[in-house]
Amino acid sequence: KWFLSIRSGGDGAKAGRAALRKCSHSMTIGPGQLGLGGKIQGYKWRAKNADNLISRVRQNGKVARAVRMGYWFTRDNQLEMDRLEKRTELGMQRRAEAFASAFGWYRCWEEEDSLEVEESKNDIDGGNGGKNESGMNRSGHGLSTSGHSVNMLLSRSGHQSSSARHGRSLSYKASHKRDTSLTFRSGGGRGGDVAGNNNNGGNGRGIGGSRGGRGGKKEHTQWSVALTPSALFEDAPNKTEDEAKLIHMPDSVYPVRRAEAAFALLGKTQEFRQYYEQNRFGDMKIGDKTLDQDGFEKETRSSLSSLTGDDVSQGTDRIFFARSLPHFCTSVVGFSAIEAALEFGNFHDEDDGDSTLKNRDESGTSSGGGGNGIGGANNNKSGDAGDDVNEPSSISFRESSARYERKLITELGSLLRNRAIGATLVELSRASCLMAAFRSALKIVHPSSGTRKNDKELLAMDVDILMTGLKVAQEEQLRATARILADDLKDPMPVPFGKSEFRYTKQENGSGIPDEEIRGFPFGLADLKNQPNIDKTLNELDAGRDIRRRSIYHSSPFDDRTTFKFSNSVPLIIRSIHARAIAFAAFALSQEELGQVFASKKGGGIAGYVLDCVEQCIVLAAMGMKDNNEQVVITDREAVQIMANIFALQSALPRLFGVIMRGLCHLGMVKGDEVEESFEYADQTLTRAEKACDKQVDSVYMTFSRICRNRINELLRYSLDNFQWVARTTRDSPNTYCESLMEYLRDVFKCLRQLELKARAALYFLICGHVSEKLVAITFGKQSEDSAEKNESNDGLYTISKIDAFGLKNLSIDVKALETFADGTGVPQLRDCFSELRYLTDAILDRDLPMLLNLDKENARRRKYPFLKLEMIANILEKYQVSGGGLGGKLLGSSGNDQDFLILEKKELSNLLRLVKSQI
Repeated sequence: KWFLSIRSGGDGAKAGRAALRKCSHSMTIGPGQLGLGGKIQGYKWRAKNADNLISRVRQNGKVARAVRMGYWFTRDNQLEMDRLEKRTELGMQRRAEAFASAFGWYRCWEEEDSLEVEESKNDIDGGNGGKNESGMNRSGHGLSTSGHSVNMLLSRSGHQSSSARHGRSLSYKASHKRDTSLTFRSGGGRGGDVAGNNNNGGNGRGIGGSRGGRGGKKEHTQWSVALTPSALFEDAPNKTEDEAKLIHMPDSVYPVRRAEAAFALLGKTQEFRQYYEQNRFGDMKIGDKTLDQDGFEKETRSSLSSLTGDDVSQGTDRIFFARSLPHFCTSVVGFSAIEAALEFGNFHDEDDGDSTLKNRDESGTSSGGGGNGIGGANNNKSGDAGDDVNEPSSISFRESSARYERKLITELGSLLRNRAIGATLVELSRASCLMAAFRSALKIVHPSSGTRKNDKELLAMDVDILMTGLKVAQEEQLRATARILADDLKDPMPVPFGKSEFRYTKQENGSGIPDEEIRGFPFGLADLKNQPNIDKTLNELDAGRDIRRRSIYHSSPFDDRTTFKFSNSVPLIIRSIHARAIAFAAFALSQEELGQVFASKKGGGIAGYVLDCVEQCIVLAAMGMKDNNEQVVITDREAVQIMANIFALQSALPRLFGVIMRGLCHLGMVKGDEVEESFEYADQTLTRAEKACDKQVDSVYMTFSRICRNRINELLRYSLDNFQWVARTTRDSPNTYCESLMEYLRDVFKCLRQLELKARAALYFLICGHVSEKLVAITFGKQSEDSAEKNESNDGLYTISKIDAFGLKNLSIDVKALETFADGTGVPQLRDCFSELRYLTDAILDRDLPMLLNLDKENARRRKYPFLKLEMIANILEKYQVSGGGLGGKLLGSSGNDQDFLILEKKELSNLLRLVKSQI
């Protein structure tokens, strides 16, 4: 019964949980209760120290200037301290909340905003065959899924037919009886280590869910759930019972003492040792048989599975980090606590026993290194312990215990390293925090074990674990960006007038105190609004149009409302980057607390890795914003919105990096003598991130320009189909095709107001330049004999074959209308895009053209028309029709005002064409 009571989530795991909680609590409150999870005064001192470090940094970099924005120590630090005191108590939960507050989370986002950081790989249900918790054993594996029969239940007590080394008199019935109350009270979890508060299982909630307790439900904050392992929460429902088991552990081992004394009286000390070790230090077969290098079958055995009753080879990565890993850690700590209790009151001469223990430990290590179990654990049993029957049992048990404990820790470390590849970022962070508490608990409960000096090496993750975490963060950011963009309507986000805390105008104060961040729209996002009067002139030009002729190509429900320049996806993406940076910083700091030594990095050591994570997340977010629509045909408005979103992300980067740097300084991840170097590296990462955004903007810019060019070409092709350029009369207003062009340009330019002035002006010039280029090619281009060839080379637009003086006059009216439209945009010199077209139309209609084309008047021609090309004049003269000339005008009763432009007769046309060709 004693053996059964300490196995498979029994008294050993209960004592282990209590030890883990106490050690993690002591570590987080720190000496004098001034740790990160301790008294609030410690948080204030850290914040003041960070503020002093930042004040010493030269303000010649973007990050150094941005870190001072949105934060004022007297104002913001007091608010953060008040919140910590109100919402948390001393311990792990305050540590997590203080960690997030140090990085400005609650200055930038609302309390109820989701973290956007838990991006699992969607195998929490698929990996276990869809079984719910009621159909799982303590490791969360359904029996049908793990492939075990009912005998698997027996394996939890360590005795099934394949493990004959366990006691023959042990009974599963006793195990079930002892575990029943604990199992039901903890909500079906493994001895209460999950306690219903885990975000990946338990109650089926995500981060920010609630945990169940005896007296009802108590809410855990989102960051405490994200950064704190479930086994370390101080408000566990079975905390009192667990602590009682730990305190009374020395008194609970009396059955072993009685049995030892009874066997000694009977002279069967050796049999007692064998019986004890078979039931205490056993292993069990896990998984299916495999083939070795020689082709022989071999089986895998696990000491950790024997101790915990769970097959360590089964289950998904989600289940492992959510339930199995805490259970393994508590069971191993419980094992060490029991072994320490068995040593209590038994002394031996260290000088006499050191050499023997050393030799036997080395022998056990070498024999266990090449075993078939997980982590190289071999089933090297009690042969060594029984070599000397006269040796005190406490010494021999201590040697066997140390070897077995080493196997357990080695196997746990190997298992963690293998599982880390498939972990999420928050799982890596929680696992690192749990392992730090695990190492501390082992030192406290069993300091005399010979394995303590090797705990660091046995439990250490891969030397490149930070690179693994960085890769995981990148993958999660890409998935998060795609998920957020899937729900994006690609329309400007309306300004939330209903929020009382929203500041609509920039506060003016002469005290030099920076304005506080706008929660929900931090880092300057709140200032990126569309100005209603930016298209005032365009609206005035548009006032005379019939409302029924409003463009069917571009319409938005937010045209008449105050909106931001970005869509609703941008704050969510920035929030996900911010949260992921905090989670990665927590992971990196826990790894450093574990004793991991990472390669020195320019930029202040471990802080450089956090900055790299932020940079890579930004790069992938910008890439995702651009690539999310590659497989979908997008409109020009959507392309503009994508550019505006990337511009908004880019504008928020300096202050985002500033918040991250303040958090790194607050948590001591930036050393005092490396502050300048760290800020220089932050500027470098910021520059690389901004360049990555520029690259994606350029790509979308090309997409938008291609869309606009195609739409303009299509509009011209349909508008000019069967258009009569031989007009024979002048118009008082622009042609229909010109009005259609201006209508389209007006709608496009309105949606361009979401962009910055520089980008907006560049696109204005690009679009107007394309319109001018196509009109020049259509009217003044040389007509090819092969019309199909010309059609292909001119984007499907045909060059006209005939035009008269009145058609040219109407074209000049169109050009003036386009120039007036360009002036209405408010962009200086935009009208110059139509200069070539205007010079050509003015020249061909100039009454002095025959004189200016003479050889002796070349200088006068160049002064009047500096951009005039004689090739173009020759082309238009070849198409010139005289049928709509003077006689037609007289017959139609044209007034003298219609004769203010050049009308050529047939003879004049022939002479003029010959003169022009002689000069080409």
